[in-house]
Amino acid sequence: MNKIFFIIIAIVTLQSCNGQEKNKSQNSKTTEIIVQNHNTINFLDAKFQATGFFIPDISNPYPTYTYSDKKIGVFSVDFIGKTDENQYFWNPNNSRGYFSKSANLENDAQNSKAIKNLIKENDYYVVASYLPVKFITYTGGEDGEFEPKQNAKTTFYLYEKNKWKQIGEIETLKIPEDLLAFETNLIQKEVFKNLKNNSSTYDGTHSISVETEATTTGMASISYKFDIKKNNVILSLNTYKESNLCEGKYIGIEKDNQLEIYYSGDQLNCVSIDPKFLIKKDKTQFYIKGIGGEATNNEWIMMQ
Repeated sequence: MNKIFFIIIAIVTLQSCNGQEKNKSQNSKTTEIIVQNHNTINFLDAKFQATGFFIPDISNPYPTYTYSDKKIGVFSVDFIGKTDENQYFWNPNNSRGYFSKSANLENDAQNSKAIKNLIKENDYYVVASYLPVKFITYTGGEDGEFEPKQNAKTTFYLYEKNKWKQIGEIETLKIPEDLLAFETNLIQKEVFKNLKNNSSTYDGTHSISVETEATTTGMASISYKFDIKKNNVILSLNTYKESNLCEGKYIGIEKDNQLEIYYSGDQLNCVSIDPKFLIKKDKTQFYIKGIGGEATNNEWIMMQ
């Protein structure tokens, strides 16, 4: 039984569908999607929230709820913060977050009412991950225990403008452990794909070097080279006594007279909902924010 899979659907929280089907549903404005055998699903329908909202016990947690039904399968609905601050709010290590005054982390992680009340609609993307019943083998038990089949595929949907839109599909057994980064990556690819920079303001090659910290053999440093053409950004790094991470493809989005630069490669540990770098132009000179360590990360630094 795949551990990563059961992190997604939080199988331990699922109850038999018999009790859930008796719950009355509230009127929903969501658009239904057609699934197997012409069944339809409103993932946000109140009847699917019967088991309650919870915060899963994973390294990068977020609010979610789950549902299981032998007619349609299994799905979870995840609330992914639109900023790093919103995402980190649910982390137990956040001294000002949801768990900051908690006397019992486990109980508070299952406090559905409190969690739901803190989810502000405009601050979150809503993602449903759906495993159709055709990919499930039910193994019995009072809680409707099951296993995904070897060929199982999970489909991901983004709720946007009162509609569910498919944004990805992956073999269930290959879903990465860092689900927050994985879903953030799917969201950004969908949201950014229709955003085009018509301006050539930032086009060209821009370089900058910064020292990070002293070591026994000298000062550690990182040299950055950004090759920019409209939305497409390629970052090359040259480091001394520093890890050479997060090189490669980025996407540039022009907003508020700045170029926001987001990682768009395959390393999930490089993905963030906020831009990795910001570049602005003052007359003929370019400046960047987000490079180096703590001493320089929040400073505007002149580029070459």
